[in-house]
Amino acid sequence: MSQIELGGEDLAEQALSNLVNQFARPLDFLRELVQNSLDAGSPRVDVWIEYAPPENGAKHGVLSIHVDDYGDGMDEAIIDNQLTRLFSSNKEDDLTKIGKFGIGFTSIFAITPDAVLLRTGRHGESWELLFHADRSFDKVRIDEPMSGTKITLFKHMEAERVPSFVREARWVLGYWCEHSNLPITFDDRTRTEDKAEDTLTADPFAAFASTEKDTREQVNSPLDLGDALLKLKVEEDDLLVGIGYAHRPRYGFYNGGLTLVSSTSPDVLGEFKDLAHLAFKVKCDRLEHTLTRDNVLQDEAWMGVMERVRSHAHTLRKQLVTRIEQAVRHGESLDTWHLQLAHEVAVHGRPLMVMLGDRPLFRDDKGEPLTLRQIEKQEDALGTILLSPKHTRLAAELRAQGHRLLDPEPATALLLKSFERHAMIGMFRAERRLQPAEERFVLPDLLERDELSARERRLLDATLRLLEGAMPGAFTLRLGDFGGAEAASSEVLALEGPEGGGLFARADDPWLALPSFGRKKRCLLVNRHHELFRALVVASAEELPVAAFALSQALLVADGTRAAQPYDRLLDAVVDAYHDEQEVEA
Repeated sequence: MSQIELGGEDLAEQALSNLVNQFARPLDFLRELVQNSLDAGSPRVDVWIEYAPPENGAKHGVLSIHVDDYGDGMDEAIIDNQLTRLFSSNKEDDLTKIGKFGIGFTSIFAITPDAVLLRTGRHGESWELLFHADRSFDKVRIDEPMSGTKITLFKHMEAERVPSFVREARWVLGYWCEHSNLPITFDDRTRTEDKAEDTLTADPFAAFASTEKDTREQVNSPLDLGDALLKLKVEEDDLLVGIGYAHRPRYGFYNGGLTLVSSTSPDVLGEFKDLAHLAFKVKCDRLEHTLTRDNVLQDEAWMGVMERVRSHAHTLRKQLVTRIEQAVRHGESLDTWHLQLAHEVAVHGRPLMVMLGDRPLFRDDKGEPLTLRQIEKQEDALGTILLSPKHTRLAAELRAQGHRLLDPEPATALLLKSFERHAMIGMFRAERRLQPAEERFVLPDLLERDELSARERRLLDATLRLLEGAMPGAFTLRLGDFGGAEAASSEVLALEGPEGGGLFARADDPWLALPSFGRKKRCLLVNRHHELFRALVVASAEELPVAAFALSQALLVADGTRAAQPYDRLLDAVVDAYHDEQEVEA
């Protein structure tokens, strides 16, 4: 037996240390060993962990991590010229093998094992190598026939640390081997007394053929997006793509099914940020990992793959639109689907809006389909999109007048706000507005004259005379109940509507109001329970002209009157009324 040093010079030793310590997670060595096994042509890779508890009062037991493959194995030439020499690899021009930097095996030292046993065989030769903690090794030829390569790492460990170590090992293996083309198994033998068959000489497919209980778990699975809301799977000659909509998009890139990167960060998308709202997985043997082995190399091959993913995203988008139309027809909730379409609109903007304008992607509160163009037509007339009110009488009256009401689902509002407003509306308001119908319209109870108190009648009559002086022929006044005293503080002072009762519209932004000369005679409905009106009714008992002036001025403001002339006339009218009252009293 001879002892050989991995690196005789300080420079080589430093290079090896740098390679060992480059991994973000020490247990990533499992990925490296699995990758090498698959590159060696193994039809399966078994990873299993055992633990020998402490004996005779010792603090540490011995954890053993096994990685067994059934591939080509190694002869002495491969051991001497590739396994134990830094950066030596025969994989450079083989697209089916992605371990191109010759550093996979060095990763075993990332967990600082106490010893590593490697047994392998090829071309009738069988070898055993024992690596020590200082990275030196002993190599001996053995008589026992070996097939493939079996690697066992030994590490002293306290018993309480074993469960968390095993869980992390399983997670790491699952992450890197998520969609491996070939079976990868994991077996935690630290928690069971049932020992599986020794895999040193086992048939690699025996575990799958046996009917006996097997504690091995297959780690890898077919490429799929799991619980994605809507997904599309496309298989081409050299590419497998799964793409869909998910609550939290994740992007995965795979070569041979081994993970190059799987992340929720859009940073891995490079210049393809327009795909960030989608979840997708891409499996292609032309993809490679970076030198740091924690990301996908964004080279020319990657660019070509991403362009193909983008084309499949277009197909998925059409399926989303079809799915929304189906949900509209069947009365399903639109919230989930509208949220995804809002993401699409945010990316693709007005061209998508034009394409979708006549598609029935919305539904009114009676379950009838609506298109964006129909919604915008009503928006042009009202300056807002009406959401269904809580009050059924108001909803019925709005429908009777031909208005369409939308159910107030949050994602529906987000989607409508995502669409650009067309040019005409955009001149007046930058952002599309959606309002509950009760914020724009009121269906009050009108009070007849004989239902009013004497003070209320006197105040309204005096106020109307002043308004007539300020703006002749512009107004009539009615008193109404907007919902009782409890609603007074949150309601407006007055609304405009039909003199005979019915639907009254709340005032819009004052600068959108039409000029006075362009209006017909209008009925102003005064809120009986508004705080200001109640206070002025009391004040009218002592100073009727002053109370009427205050109410008249407040009504002009509420109505959006901005010109100075009506206010000047109002002052003249109140002065005349005050003098008239003084003469009567005299």
